[in-house]
Formats: sequence, C-alpha cells, structure tokens
Amino acid sequence: MKRLLIALTALVLVSATVFAAGKSRTNKNKTAKKAKAAEFVRVDCDGFVMGNEEEHATEHDAWVSEFFICTHEVTQEEYEQIMGVNPSAHKGKNLPVECVSWFDAVEYCNQRSIAEGFTPCYTEGLELDIGADGYRLPTETEWEFAARGGNNRKGCIYSGSDDIDSVAWYMENSAGTIKEIMTKAPNELGIYDMSGGVSEWCWDWYGDYPAGPQDIDPEGPDYGDLRIVRGGDYDCGRDSCTVSHRDAADPDSVQIGIGFRVVRSGPRG
Repeated sequence: MKRLLIALTALVLVSATVFAAGKSRTNKNKTAKKAKAAEFVRVDCDGFVMGNEEEHATEHDAWVSEFFICTHEVTQEEYEQIMGVNPSAHKGKNLPVECVSWFDAVEYCNQRSIAEGFTPCYTEGLELDIGADGYRLPTETEWEFAARGGNNRKGCIYSGSDDIDSVAWYMENSAGTIKEIMTKAPNELGIYDMSGGVSEWCWDWYGDYPAGPQDIDPEGPDYGDLRIVRGGDYDCGRDSCTVSHRDAADPDSVQIGIGFRVVRSGPRG
C-alpha cells in the first residue's frame, strides 16, 4: 500500500509539471498572437460630388489621387506604442484613442513614420508634404470620398448604409460610452466606423466650400482658426454622422470623442 501511495504521488507530481509546462507554452503563444498590424485599403483615383445642398450652400466637384486609408481609427494600444502615453478618458486597448489634439495626431503620424522607416509627411513648420510615403491625416476631400465608399459608393446617407444602427455607434445606441473599433458593419470599401464611434481630425483648416470645382487633391484653405473634424461620435445625433456633415475644432483642443485615423499617399495626380 505504501509503495502504491508513493507511486501515485509521483504520478500526480509529473502530471502537474507537464500541465504547468503546457500551460506556460500556451500562454506564451497567446501573448505572441496579440499584436496585429494595421490594415489599409487602397482608394482609387476618381471624381465625385462633395457635400449636399441640405447641409451646405454649395455642392461641388472634387477629385483625389490614389491613397491608402486605415480600415479603423487609431486605437489606444497603437497610440501608446508610439507615443508612450494614453490620454483617453475611456480606457481600453481596442477602443479608439481620444482626448488628442490635432497637434497630437500630427505628431503621432510623424513618429510612427519614423518608427517604421518612412519619410514623415509633416515638416517642423507643420507644412504638409503630401507626396511623402509616411503616415498623415486625410484631407477633408479624401475623408469624404472614402466615407462615401470611393468608386464602390452606393449613395448611402451614412458610411456604408442608410441604416445608421448597422454601421455606427451614436447617441441612440451607445449607452453613452465609446465602443471598440470594428464592431459595426464596414462601408463599401471595407472601412469601419467612419460614421459614429469617435469624430476624426482631418488635415484641412475649416472654410467655406468653393463655388466651383476644386483642383485634384485639394488641401483646404491656406489658413484658419479651426481644423476640420468629420464623422460624428458616440454621443452625437444621427445628423452629425452623415458622410457629408462637417464639424471643426480648435487644433489645440482636447475633447472626449475626438480621435483620428491615418492614411498614406499613393501616386499623385
């Protein structure tokens, strides 16, 4: 009997050791799989009618060159990896970063470009080199073209659908809190959360739309007081989440519900 007890004890100890080793390997593998590279979609060059008569004094023809846009808003995990801080009021690694100023967003773009071996798009004087291969904020025209679905657009009111609840987190379905990225349906290009979620900084100064057609790749007014913000957020009404609605904010301001997504340029013209 004593020998049997010794044998059983030894078997239990060996099993425990094997289980612990296996569990350690499993945890190690799970940790290694957590990091995922950001995904981008190519947006072809095309012209479109920007704005609408109900929201703006003028609609106008606009054109953009090929560019690549991230399928999701910059997350808190992505922002912290580059900037070393997470300023967001609502914390969560898969939540979009918010409480970032326009200047913070531009700095992130440059720092991420440097970290990944690309040429920064913004100079020390905050001039835009739109031909550089690094990360940058979309121009307002690029943002709206992508939100509408690019060449695949179907004329939806919101980005991807006329049914806002299928594509956006906004005042009526968010329960007053920011939600994780990519939990609603994407638009025609496979881009998520361009309606609702968090509002997104664009490059442009805020100004009136031109009365006539714009040049290819317009970058907005030469100067102003406010920078363009697009898309609406989790605490906005449905009218603020349309693909054509415009908003703006002081570039120094830090607000709950304002974040950003990044793009990279393709060939110009």
